[in-house]
Amino acid sequence: MENTVEKIKSSILSGQSIIQIISFEEKRVEGYLSKLSQQITGNDALALWDTNNGLVINGEKIEGTTDPVAAMDHVIKDSTPRFYVFRDMTHLLKTSQNSIRKLRESYITLKGTKRVIFLLSPEEYFSENLKKEIDIFRFELPDYAELESLFNRFINSLEKSGKTIDLSDEEKRNFVIAVQGLTFDEAYKAFMKSFQNTNTINVSLLEKIHEEKKQLILKEGVLEYYSQRFVLEDMGGLDNLKDWLMKREKAFSKEAKDYGLERPRGFLAMGVSGCGKSLAAKITASLWNLPLFRLDMNLVYSGMAGSPEMVFSRALKTMDTVAPAILWIDEIESGISDKQGDSASSRILGYFLTWMQEHTSEIFITATANRIDLLPAELLRRGRFDQIFFMDLPTRKEREEIFTIHLKSRGNDTGNFNIPQLAQITKGWSGSEIEQVIISGMYEAFNENRPMSEDDLFVIFGSSVPLSLTMEEQIKKIRSWAHNRAVRASSDKEVY
Repeated sequence: MENTVEKIKSSILSGQSIIQIISFEEKRVEGYLSKLSQQITGNDALALWDTNNGLVINGEKIEGTTDPVAAMDHVIKDSTPRFYVFRDMTHLLKTSQNSIRKLRESYITLKGTKRVIFLLSPEEYFSENLKKEIDIFRFELPDYAELESLFNRFINSLEKSGKTIDLSDEEKRNFVIAVQGLTFDEAYKAFMKSFQNTNTINVSLLEKIHEEKKQLILKEGVLEYYSQRFVLEDMGGLDNLKDWLMKREKAFSKEAKDYGLERPRGFLAMGVSGCGKSLAAKITASLWNLPLFRLDMNLVYSGMAGSPEMVFSRALKTMDTVAPAILWIDEIESGISDKQGDSASSRILGYFLTWMQEHTSEIFITATANRIDLLPAELLRRGRFDQIFFMDLPTRKEREEIFTIHLKSRGNDTGNFNIPQLAQITKGWSGSEIEQVIISGMYEAFNENRPMSEDDLFVIFGSSVPLSLTMEEQIKKIRSWAHNRAVRASSDKEVY
């Protein structure tokens, strides 16, 4: 934040008299400008203009200045060094040539006088006729220090009111990280909603913060917020992937940054359908205590919300504002490719590659792919993703884990099942296929009003054909591609 304020200060001291600031946070920006005005002009009182009140100086409305041209005429005549903040002028810059002409006159008259007109608006727009006169600055969202100060004020206030604060230092940091990407006012409201109507402040309230970020995403029709939480124990096998995730659990913490670590960019999970790729994205969000958002590429290309390129660009910009967060792009090959003759697809690919390389927001991408051979080579090169994991069909040991997980999660007594035998019988079955067998067996038992038994599973095994047989050639092709190109998500190298 200090960097932007210093740039604005440097612009003013070099003689600049018209500055556009892009931000939703009027009060916060005006607070910084007030302090800057004190440094430069010796006066911390800003003159404010909007279409409702006209020009207001020292609390006094100047008659006849609701028209911006009249307001700027007053500014030109006022010889006092002062900062003038014109709010929401964007629509006038699009439609009023008189306003544009008067701004150009003001630029010449006020240049070097320490009388500065600030055009403050959340909309990123300026007239081509003013591009030589205006300096433009995007006001960053609150940084960690600002949000930490806000959080500490909340905690101190709650302690004084008699509430119990059951938070470790690490959990307190997680609350501050959770509101990064929100405006100061949004962060305030998020803390207020999370902490009210409860006598004990603990880490379980963190989910309410993530719900506030969901509100931002709801405005963007192609993004979906996932509230369901999973843990590592919900995923059978894949120990290499689990170890990789655990080592990066604190990757977005202040300590990691102070240590000199760069933020992780993301991973691409490719492999056989039904072997845990989507579950890996969900578990990453839970393990790292970050909100998870899924980008639906089918909706991007549907045209319902506008041109695919515009919708995709807007979605990524929205993700930048809710950082830190996990962006899950499922079956990425269906939406981001270098299809010949598809100009929208190639433009989206170009934009995505640039964003992956250049964006500075704390967004971690979890992408999944079934047909990685359809992805362009430039998307797979080092630097785009931190790692590419290959998820093969589960080994015998992993199938045992998968049976145990799904039987337990549905209230079955695992002691009534010969799990090693079940794992041996299901060689070549994916994790999702095993889950569906258990669900089908439970329906059979439920229909007869009795507990499920092994016999129910054996009946279904006998009438089912696993994907490894129906798509044998495609699976061989995937394995061939992954050999020496991707890291196995599992360290177990069972031969199929």
